Amino acid sequence: MEALSAYIIKVNIALIFFYLLYVIFLKKDTFFAFRRYFILAATVFSFVYPFITVSAWENIISFEKPQKYTTQVTVEDPAFAVVLADEVQTAEPVNTININWWQVLLLLLSAGVVFFLARFTWQLVSILQIKHKSIRKNIDGMEVFDLYDEITPFSFFRWIFIHLDSHSDTEIKQILLHEQTHARQWHSVDIILMELLCVFLWWNPIIWLMKRETAINLEHLADNGVLRKGVNSRDYQYYLLRLTYHQNATRIVNNFNVSLLKQRITMMNKTKSPARKLVKYLIALPLALLLMAGNSVYAQNQRESEIFTEVEKYPEFPGGNQAFMKYLVESIKYPVKAQENNEQGRVITNFVVEKDGSISNIKVIRGVTAALDAEAVRLLNSMPNWQSGEHQGKPARVRFTLPIV
Repeated sequence: MEALSAYIIKVNIALIFFYLLYVIFLKKDTFFAFRRYFILAATVFSFVYPFITVSAWENIISFEKPQKYTTQVTVEDPAFAVVLADEVQTAEPVNTININWWQVLLLLLSAGVVFFLARFTWQLVSILQIKHKSIRKNIDGMEVFDLYDEITPFSFFRWIFIHLDSHSDTEIKQILLHEQTHARQWHSVDIILMELLCVFLWWNPIIWLMKRETAINLEHLADNGVLRKGVNSRDYQYYLLRLTYHQNATRIVNNFNVSLLKQRITMMNKTKSPARKLVKYLIALPLALLLMAGNSVYAQNQRESEIFTEVEKYPEFPGGNQAFMKYLVESIKYPVKAQENNEQGRVITNFVVEKDGSISNIKVIRGVTAALDAEAVRLLNSMPNWQSGEHQGKPARVRFTLPIV
């Protein structure tokens, strides 16, 4: 669960940085194809780079000296159970309600995934229903589906849908040029990819913004494909304006008209960006390297703090286990308040034996009362230094779990 959470966080961090880079530096140029490849490459990289670690970077970008090694293990030995007071018996278990908020969060996230996956599936089904109700025709050697209703023209992969009765021959030619660009350049792949990202990362608003930018850029590509065929830009733009009242088929297709029509017209009238501005796209390289370096350092720190269940040499209390038991029994002071209130029970504690043998990170995992918990913590704090443990020949931090009854 922890590894999955770390992976999701890394993916989303990368997506956020790439989106910001796109909006700040790339969004306003006319390199539509480069913009498309940037979005696709950035998306794929964001999901892949958490698996890439470069060991050469770990020692260069490290906040600790390479020779340091920290290991943490958990040990629970029933033989270490200690009686807090001779006359006290184990108390009856207390019924408590413990809410695992991580599981609640996971449940909510999963519910969102199920909802958006169901919506995505229904959109796919709706396209098949539209295709089934449409009439297949051949126009200028192209297979076109004649829509049964005045829906905005759209394409889905190689399928092109037009309500032929709503358009003149000239308009149909412009539509076909537009939708052919979508179909030949496989724009539906981009749309499906972004839809799936929104399904599984629905809680991240950056994903929805990336989906929006993807759709707009694909329309820029298709508009550019129409204008490059010699279509008059003014006539084409007037036609787009007349299409605004038409209903869109569904969200997962390349609609001939999208809501942000003003951006499309502005971009069509914009002067082509000079080739020298392509150098801006190289900004993505240092960002990618920085993300990979950060992931390598994170992986190194994870290995150094890895929690083992076994070590080669466990820490030892001075004099051994018998001396440890003797120390605990002789050092326990049954709190007066606890005696007066007849308080009893098992205090589950854990602590870490550091590499130098000192005791740290004393915690009460499951307490009984404030007085008994405080005495258990005091008892562990008063312990002398232990002989440190080792794992794979290197100093190790070892965590012990100790029930004090």
